[in-house]
Amino acid sequence: MKLIALAASAALLALGSAQAGEVVRAPSAEAAAKDAAARESVRASRVVYICDRSDMTLRGFAREFGEVKFVSAEEALNSQEGWAAPRCISETEASRLAALMSR
Repeated sequence: MKLIALAASAALLALGSAQAGEVVRAPSAEAAAKDAAARESVRASRVVYICDRSDMTLRGFAREFGEVKFVSAEEALNSQEGWAAPRCISETEASRLAALMSR
């Protein structure tokens, strides 16, 4: 819904700022649908951040993303579904994840 509102707002701004005689093309519904699909696929991804276990890091991560949940390299690589929020991974597990992904 926000995407449609943003696209409509952008189109109105473009139309309002156009000079006389200029042709302004509004974004197509097909392009908006492709953008929405791309955003959905990004949301379904598995994002991990390398986190230490300090109180400051944990509080900051919780404030930014909600729950702090650490995952292993295997969990990050083999998870079948995307995550609603990013997860934390330790430096050791991040190295293991990089090694597993390079195989």
